[in-house]
Amino acid sequence: MFKVFALSLFLAPLLSAIPNSVFGGIVSAQSPLDGVDFTEPLIAALNGGDLLGDWQDEASVSGTRSAYLLARPKVFNQEALLVRGLWREEKLEEVQITFNDAGSYFGYFEEEVPAALKGRERGEFVKVQSEERREEFAILHEESYAKMKEELAARAANGKGKALRFGKSRTIRAEVLEYLWEGVSAHLFHGPDRLVRVTLGLEGERSEHWMDREVAELNDREYEQWLRSRTVKKDSGDQVLEGMIVVPQGYRPYCGLNTLVMAGRYLGLHLDEDWLASAGKFQNTGSAAGSQMLSLYGSVASEAGVKMKRLNQFDATLVKRSLRDGLPVIVWRRWSRDRDVLHTRMSRLFSRGEEAKWGEVVKSELPNKKSPLHASVIVGFNEERNEFLFLESWASLNAPRRMLAKELEATSYLTFCFQN
Repeated sequence: MFKVFALSLFLAPLLSAIPNSVFGGIVSAQSPLDGVDFTEPLIAALNGGDLLGDWQDEASVSGTRSAYLLARPKVFNQEALLVRGLWREEKLEEVQITFNDAGSYFGYFEEEVPAALKGRERGEFVKVQSEERREEFAILHEESYAKMKEELAARAANGKGKALRFGKSRTIRAEVLEYLWEGVSAHLFHGPDRLVRVTLGLEGERSEHWMDREVAELNDREYEQWLRSRTVKKDSGDQVLEGMIVVPQGYRPYCGLNTLVMAGRYLGLHLDEDWLASAGKFQNTGSAAGSQMLSLYGSVASEAGVKMKRLNQFDATLVKRSLRDGLPVIVWRRWSRDRDVLHTRMSRLFSRGEEAKWGEVVKSELPNKKSPLHASVIVGFNEERNEFLFLESWASLNAPRRMLAKELEATSYLTFCFQN
């Protein structure tokens, strides 16, 4: 199944439809902070100081605000790929700095092969080029990690880091080094051959779990009520999970990861796709081949304290039950551009109060077994129109799209229902 899934997650014709909305936005911003050492301003901001720069809001856990810096500064004498902030009640609580990330380095696999090469020669060429890229990244990765350990150890009061475990569920748990100095706590995350990241906060205020600290204080009944309170029945007949926000995948084979992150954040987990790719053992090949995707899904559910029901066939009744309880559903399905355009058009017509009739869905028009595979998050349904509402992992439309139930039944091959 993984080999089939790896071929999916969008093939070359689809790439132009997926904006690299995070990294592309940072590069195009041309900030005066680019290349500037930003270490002390970030630490000062954690202690109540003003935070410089332009910040772009992104999907966050309810009750918090998450945003990334539209700049590429230096932090701890190393260029940062991505700087994220986490605020609670307008107070900066944590800063996350990513220095090295395989997902951004490899993106989708699109090796250009000389036209003169045929058959086995083409395969050998691609193999050699891919191996060279992996070797280049491995060197950059280890250099980044070694330098960061050295920088943090030089600041630490005891001159070294303390090993601790972050998270509960085995698959997504991280082995972290914690460095402490002058009231500051730095957690160094290392995903072997995948990721180098530091999160900064104040000593004594750091969580050691993915679950948001306020959500974690809820007992089981309160947590269930919190989730159920966020499902809303609208005058249009739509029953929708409020507050689910798109987490764009960019030019990476991450639709299965980003939809999981969207669901995870809705459940209260401060997760991101880069760590999940590392925990799920993505192979730096520009695809999801060989990853432990199914284990990730189960671990995210476990981390949130809910169950995961996996179905080989789409079950509308079970999906609606999860949604009524305030729990998202992820579906892996066959995708086609024509159907995607139709889903978007029908959604826009409906939102404007215009006539949005599907007509008869002809089976031959639907994606088939040769179509690309894709992952979507189901966030609602309309009983009268026999539709489901869903979000995608690219940022072209933040409002849910609409799809007939019988299309989901015909094109889905795995459904993941979160359950209490």
